[in-house]
Amino acid sequence: MTAPQAAPRIWYQSMIPLDAHGAYLDALTRHAAEVCTPGVEVIVHGVSPMSYGNRTPADLLRYPYAKHVVQQEVIDYARRAEAEGFDGMILGSFSEPFLTEVRSLVRIPVVSMPEATLLTSCSLAEQFALVTLGASNVIRLRRVIRRHGLESRVAGIFPFPTQTDEAELNAAFTAPEVLVERFTSVAQEAVKAGADVVIPAEGVLNELLRFNDVTSIDGATVMDCVGTSLLYAEFLIAMRRRLDLGVGRRWSYLTPPPDLKVHLDHYVRERASSHSIKQEQ
Repeated sequence: MTAPQAAPRIWYQSMIPLDAHGAYLDALTRHAAEVCTPGVEVIVHGVSPMSYGNRTPADLLRYPYAKHVVQQEVIDYARRAEAEGFDGMILGSFSEPFLTEVRSLVRIPVVSMPEATLLTSCSLAEQFALVTLGASNVIRLRRVIRRHGLESRVAGIFPFPTQTDEAELNAAFTAPEVLVERFTSVAQEAVKAGADVVIPAEGVLNELLRFNDVTSIDGATVMDCVGTSLLYAEFLIAMRRRLDLGVGRRWSYLTPPPDLKVHLDHYVRERASSHSIKQEQ
């Protein structure tokens, strides 16, 4: 008989600096305790407070180069999660940072919030729609949908009429009425367009709706993206443990051999050191 395994430990990686979003951090922690199987440990992490400077994530992530630079640290987080014995990792962002690269580097399951949400929506509706914080996010979400080959299932991407940032959402945990009404109005348009599931395509927005019991609008289901990602992580961990199923390593997620990883790590350190010396000079 196989010895029972310890309850999974899951690294949840938000892509905002949680030091400045305490209400959101509290919501994520409570949410994990409510939806995960008893005994599962979820540790929530944010990014460095200096990541976005004086800009909001929604503003900075519009710029491809800025997105590339800021989100590179997620690769280090994934390697650290595996080294520290976590059984799975969640990329808790609809920006889906470096998903292919991260999956190619670590053996533990890595969950993408948009991927988990979109795939689950396929089991709940023939057509679903995404609601996002503003028009600047629409192009990025279109790319995510295209990457997962689900364009035909999406009734549309519906932005808030005015750009809403994460700080405004975080503040709304104590006064949610305006933003809940804003989401409801946009979601009703998505339902009219044929959506049977409406996806709040932003983690803080999801938590705001979750803790105000917004689960259905005009007969359409409002997706719980965070809860779905947590349960999807449990599912993938169970698949790996019980069926020995993991990502394929032949093509998209090909892992560098150990000697190449050592070389690349050395190269990154040397390059960073060289650039630091040049800046000082």
